[in-house]
Amino acid sequence: MSDNRKYYYLKLKENYFDEDAIVLLESMQDGILYSNILLKLYLKSLKNGGKLQLDENIPYTAQMIATITRQQVGTVERALQIFMKLGLVEPLPSGALYMSNIELLIGQSSTEGERKRRARLALQEQKALPKAGADK
Repeated sequence: MSDNRKYYYLKLKENYFDEDAIVLLESMQDGILYSNILLKLYLKSLKNGGKLQLDENIPYTAQMIATITRQQVGTVERALQIFMKLGLVEPLPSGALYMSNIELLIGQSSTEGERKRRARLALQEQKALPKAGADK
C-alpha cells in the first residue's frame, strides 16, 4: 500500500500584509490577533476548498472556532463580524463560512509529487555539473 498523502498549504503573496483589508484589520484594536485568527481559519479551510466545516454536515460555530484557534469566544465573534464586513469571509446557506479568495492562496502537493519533484531537481543538477576531465 502506498503512503501517498496529500498536503495543502497557503501561498501568501509577498504583499499579502500590504493589502488594504489586512492593513485595515491590523490597524484595529486587537487587529494583530484578528490577523492571526484569519490565517488560522485559512489553514483550517484548506482541505474543504475554503469552507469552514468540521465535516460535510457540521459547520464550525464561533465556539468551535474559539477552541481551535485558542482564543476567547467574544474575540472570535468580533473577528468574524469584521471579516464579513471586509469581505474576507462569507456566510453560506448551509451555515458554513467560506473564506473569500481562498482559491488564490491554496497550494497542493502529495508525497509522491514531492518525490518526483526532488528526483527531477537532482537530475537537472547532475546535468548541470561539468564533466570530469572535460577541460583536459
